[in-house]
Amino acid sequence: MKQILLTVWSIFASLAVISAQPSNDDCSSPIRLSDITKYCSKAGEYTTVGATPSGYGASTCWPNAGEDVWFSFRAFASDVAVTIIGRNVGGTPQGSLTRIMASMYAGVCGGTLQEINCVTDTRNAGAVTMYEGGLVVGRDYLIRISGMGGAQGTFQLCINNFFPPAMAAQDCRRATVLCDNNPFVNQTFSGSGLEPDEAFDSCLGEGGGAFNNSESQSTWYTWVSKTDCNLTFTITPLNSSDDIDFAVYELPNGTRNCAGKIILRCNATAPPCTGPTGKTGLNLTATDTSENFNCNVGEDGFCKFLPMKAGVAYALVINNFTNTGIGFSMEWGDCEFNGPEPDFRVLPDSGLKCDTDFLAIDSTRFAGGIRVRDWNFGVDAVPPRASGVGPHRVNYFSFGEKFITLTLETNEGCRLTEVRRINVLPCCEDLPTLRLSLDSIFGVKCFGDKDGRVVFRGLSGTPFVDQDSKEPFYQFSLDGVNFQPASEFNNLPAGNYTLWVQDAKGCISSLPFTIDEPAPITVDLGPDLTINLGDRVQLTGAVSPGNLYTYNWGGFDPGCTDCPVVDFLPVREGFHYLTVTNSNGCLGLDSVFIKINKPYPIYIPNAISPNGDGINDFFSVSGDVSLAGFELVEVYDRWGGRVFSRKDIAIQDANNLWDGRSGGVQVNPGVFTYLVKARFIDDEVVDYSGDLTVIR
Repeated sequence: MKQILLTVWSIFASLAVISAQPSNDDCSSPIRLSDITKYCSKAGEYTTVGATPSGYGASTCWPNAGEDVWFSFRAFASDVAVTIIGRNVGGTPQGSLTRIMASMYAGVCGGTLQEINCVTDTRNAGAVTMYEGGLVVGRDYLIRISGMGGAQGTFQLCINNFFPPAMAAQDCRRATVLCDNNPFVNQTFSGSGLEPDEAFDSCLGEGGGAFNNSESQSTWYTWVSKTDCNLTFTITPLNSSDDIDFAVYELPNGTRNCAGKIILRCNATAPPCTGPTGKTGLNLTATDTSENFNCNVGEDGFCKFLPMKAGVAYALVINNFTNTGIGFSMEWGDCEFNGPEPDFRVLPDSGLKCDTDFLAIDSTRFAGGIRVRDWNFGVDAVPPRASGVGPHRVNYFSFGEKFITLTLETNEGCRLTEVRRINVLPCCEDLPTLRLSLDSIFGVKCFGDKDGRVVFRGLSGTPFVDQDSKEPFYQFSLDGVNFQPASEFNNLPAGNYTLWVQDAKGCISSLPFTIDEPAPITVDLGPDLTINLGDRVQLTGAVSPGNLYTYNWGGFDPGCTDCPVVDFLPVREGFHYLTVTNSNGCLGLDSVFIKINKPYPIYIPNAISPNGDGINDFFSVSGDVSLAGFELVEVYDRWGGRVFSRKDIAIQDANNLWDGRSGGVQVNPGVFTYLVKARFIDDEVVDYSGDLTVIR
């Protein structure tokens, strides 16, 4: 077991890492994304390399069911934008995945999954975006990512979960009223509205847009500043190559009253000034207040911040000059907008248990008036929704983390949402005893692997019920803390475990189980060897445990395939190793280092007596078993004249080389010089020279 053993094992370990399945290869083991407000992973952080098909079949917009990976998230707001960026042709690459396919689901793994969104990268752009609204706050959702035609690679995953403002409007007098500075996404543009040239007095009017109007695809927003502050914001096009422009106005007569509006900031500069992302907006470092439609030196898509005054109304128009219809995401700085501050209560405020009523009451007041109060009490609430001030009497069928959402809409149409998290305690008293069934346990295939699996189900308790499919399910855990809907856990290493089950009322049961593993395969080739060149070596692979194996020798030519014993002639020193494989594909490996001494011995006489007496009549050369032959043998007289020369001489022909004649005539006695080029079995050629005396 020498150094090469470590090296070869390192190679196998590297290959295992490269080809290993991602941890989120299966729906039952998704990567849990906990913070999904403006979340972005690192570039290339996730991968589909080594993934396998999950067995759910192709999503509705996928041409094929590919090798997929899974993610899950809990919705904390109603809308979500999910962007997967791989090779990103035409933009900044964030990975290597191309031809991306992605889907979003509600439901439970192992049961029925309801597809709620699907997207395919038909343009081979290496980036896709899914947008979905109407999510239930507090509910878990799944994201599935793959590649068309077997494409695999790395990617970046970005998610923004938010409450959108009211529907985006296209005219200033119908502008969407904002009353908070939460980020949001406007998925699409649909036109320029009834008044397509309202921004004629800004830099947007300089470019001669569609039909020479200042707006081609636009949306308007308006607000009243809550305090004196410096307004900043960033607009990011969902399609990075789009040219997004904007203008900011003061509205002296209040929101949605656009008579006498005053232009304050404007930016219509075009790519490449806006950089590879196409971002534009106001920031604290820019010094210009306007950038026109030309990409002039020094322009970067950003204008100087806007000092706002408390109580003053402002408007923002955003225009997609490129006319793709693709929208943007908006992030605001620290300025706050005038609007109601939600104030609702839950009674009792602590100690709430499942199947127990509580009251929800709204106490929000706003000078501008509130015309809508919409409640959503979340997962397993009875009733699930309500409207008005309240009090509303509610209870939860299940225990755990719950979310109450109150959406307010003012008389002007401003919408904002408040989310309250509450913890509902278990209510297990006087309920049937929850039991756990271990249906199948699969040990790891090879020693040290992590492919153990356990299949299970809950019995006799009160199951959760999926809101869409109405299928019952339980939650399971391997640590008694982190529970999830599942029917199996896989990718388990060998060891002793405890499986926990939890039902809708918070009741818990557990059972121990063991993931077994086979004994390690050990191979012993014996100690390292030192031999002389030409010695034969026999290696025997002693393998434990006894089994049927295939044998693969490496580092030399064994002269046979699948042989447990090899006999061979080493010609170069180094490591020689054996890999054995059983029927499960499990490997064992050992190596031996063979050191070869190479003295290159050869016998050359220093005198001959070619007199015909049969004794020492010929010049001959010989060696041991390491000798392969002679490339050249020559003899020279004392004046340098060549009296004998012969090439490519086999060993058996080297006994009677020169008979002391030159040109058929016997040479005179004297001292001659020889040159011998001997070739050995390791293909080394060694030169020998010396004096040869001819005696008569």
